[in-house]
Amino acid sequence: MRMVLPIAVGWLIAGTLDIIYAITAHGLRGVPAIKIWQSVASGVQGAEAYSGGMASAILGGGLHYFIILIMASVYVGASQIFPILTSRPVASGLAYGVVLMGVMNYIVVPLSAAVPGKVPEGWYFVGAIFAHTCLVGLPIALAAAKLSDK
Repeated sequence: MRMVLPIAVGWLIAGTLDIIYAITAHGLRGVPAIKIWQSVASGVQGAEAYSGGMASAILGGGLHYFIILIMASVYVGASQIFPILTSRPVASGLAYGVVLMGVMNYIVVPLSAAVPGKVPEGWYFVGAIFAHTCLVGLPIALAAAKLSDK
């Protein structure tokens, strides 16, 4: 039970910041928010997600938060074994974000049913690094450091 609070706080903050970033960044390029949620759903529905309307968007939202829950759980669990993850949360969280970006782009997405896309490059790569490090890894690490029983 001692890990529930840091997992929950890291999960909700990281999940929310990440999706706000994605909707904003893609929205500036004219992509509607529903397409962002549907793109997550495409991991299980494939191209069908983009014609699935609100049902696919809701599925994508659930999947997004489920994936972030796994990310937060792994970090908080690992912090119980490796104390450096809570004693140096900024460096550890930023590094974790880089690892998460690699895992998502080179393992999870390619193994999913998602429509193949390009690996991030240029400014999209910079934005993806920012999102994974500052908006996902860092909040999870800070939640673990501040809320975990030592």
